[in-house]
Amino acid sequence: MITDSTHQDSSLALWRSARESADMADAATLERAAGCLAVALAEMVVSARTPQHFTAAEALAGAPGPCTVSSLTGRAALTGAVTANAYLMHARLTDDSFRVAAHPGLAVVPVALAAAEHTSGHGAVDGVRLLRAVVGGYECACQLAERLLPAVSRRGWRVTSVIAPLAAAATTALVLGLPDEVASAALGLASAAAGGPLGVVSTNGDGWRLQPALAVQAGVSATVASIAGLRGGADALGGAHGLYALFGGDDVEQPQPFGQAAVHRVTFKRYPVAMYGQSIFDAIRALPPIEGSVRRITVRLAPFAAGYGGNQRAVSTDSISSVEGITAAALRTFQPGLAKDFSASQGLVEVLGDPALPELTAQMHLEVTDGRLFELTGNGDTSSWGIADFSRHCQERLGDVGTRLYEATTTLTEEAGVARLFEVWRAAR
Repeated sequence: MITDSTHQDSSLALWRSARESADMADAATLERAAGCLAVALAEMVVSARTPQHFTAAEALAGAPGPCTVSSLTGRAALTGAVTANAYLMHARLTDDSFRVAAHPGLAVVPVALAAAEHTSGHGAVDGVRLLRAVVGGYECACQLAERLLPAVSRRGWRVTSVIAPLAAAATTALVLGLPDEVASAALGLASAAAGGPLGVVSTNGDGWRLQPALAVQAGVSATVASIAGLRGGADALGGAHGLYALFGGDDVEQPQPFGQAAVHRVTFKRYPVAMYGQSIFDAIRALPPIEGSVRRITVRLAPFAAGYGGNQRAVSTDSISSVEGITAAALRTFQPGLAKDFSASQGLVEVLGDPALPELTAQMHLEVTDGRLFELTGNGDTSSWGIADFSRHCQERLGDVGTRLYEATTTLTEEAGVARLFEVWRAAR
């Protein structure tokens, strides 16, 4: 059983850590949060351009209310808005990541924005408060992911759907300025809805797109319930049958402090594949154009990435976790001369786990049927992104619309900055 040494109740300990991270955020951390916000908004808008995702978001938005849903003309109530926007943020698998498998932003950014609009009639939320809530929400999500990975995945649970209810609860509580008792109760109540099978990432279908959004919705609903007076049982996270024991096991250790806000360790995607697939795309993109047919491709990844979603030979090549599928997609994107005769189902890709490799690095050996050999290395680590990277990313995604979104996030702390951001976001299509 895991217990926190500083507080008897682990929900309170996690909440205080998130709140302190938000309160102590310096200018560089707030700037980083603004970058995360810009990338998230861009991904929502791009996803809504696909009719399937627009229709799903419109349905998930549900009843009318005060909160914006990306690209929709009407607005929605709090829980509907966060569900729809979290879905849009994740729908193309281009949202941010932490520790390869977790997607913290979808549980934070849609919630912070909707909570700010939800409470606007009772007192406006300024830009600093909004950005601090983003920092604290990421802290909650990333601390949980750090504590539970990789055990949570090995036990068959999808880490994003485990951490999302609590991160959403913490973010809501920070925006609304809830007292410790109510906020920690929200996290405890949210833990009752944590979890989602990892199997959705190893098969085709849309379950993987929707699953995290439902987890986010549960976290916001838990916070609403805590405000209404509901309370959870003692030590919902660290108890004998609590969240830590269920998803991480009895041997999980208390994570060490990050040293800086967790938002600085978040990574961002350049390509619409799993985070560990970014390095595969990066490696193949560096090749000169090649004609011919593939004889064999060996892909070496860190062991967790190589085995994510289960045995790679057992997962569907059409699934988002398939390294074979990711490799085929990279060939279609950057090497059409090789891709024309290549299929992920041919069994030509060997996936190996290499403990010597960093989490976001791939080494590849590509052999063509005429005997040519290519040794490739790719790096998917984008945690060092700064202002120029966020700006370029949004511009590449959406052109001038992306530039305006990015600029609106950088001026959030100015007078009327929040109102300006919502105005730009509502106009973005």
